[in-house]
Amino acid sequence: MADQKRKLETIRSIENLQLSNVLIRGLDDVQQAETIVEAINSLQELTKQWN
Repeated sequence: MADQKRKLETIRSIENLQLSNVLIRGLDDVQQAETIVEAINSLQELTKQWN
C-alpha cells in the first residue's frame, strides 16, 4: 500500500473492528490492499448504522 498514512488508518480500523491480523498483512499486497480497504469501509458504514 503506497500511502503510509492510509495504511496506518486502515490498520487502526482493522484493530478497532477486531478483525484478523491477516488483513493487516494483506495491505502489503497491492492487489489485495484495495479490496481490504473497501471491505473495511463497508464494515465501518454498517457499524455506524447499527450504533
